[in-house]
Amino acid sequence: VTLLAAVAAILVAPDATATTRGQSAQGWKFQEGGVGATETEAMEAERANYSLWIMTAARTSGGQLADAQVTIVNDKGEQVFERRLDGPWLMIDLPLGRYEVHARTGEQSQSRITTIHPGDHHQIVFYFNVEGGVLPKP
Repeated sequence: VTLLAAVAAILVAPDATATTRGQSAQGWKFQEGGVGATETEAMEAERANYSLWIMTAARTSGGQLADAQVTIVNDKGEQVFERRLDGPWLMIDLPLGRYEVHARTGEQSQSRITTIHPGDHHQIVFYFNVEGGVLPKP
């Protein structure tokens, strides 16, 4: 099976997973997932409940990527969140402040800085140089 065929099968496969909800060590709620149309629609319906939305995708195809490692560091240099994502989306309700957000997949790593103000909703998309889209490792 070629990578392209595997990606095509993933894109048309029925939704078999559910989003993951949790809380960071600081008690900030998060939700991750977005594999398949049903999960993506469910997450988009809840976007207003989170201050930061992160998505990982393939640069050339735009295909969404799962299995990225996301780390968030506050303005004091303290790591406040770290997780390997089960899907391409992470939504987290960060409190006001400045954050450096890191995403890593394979040997590629990227960082963005964002500042959450009252009532803010920010979105960060990390594009990686990979073929198609990939699912989490079994």
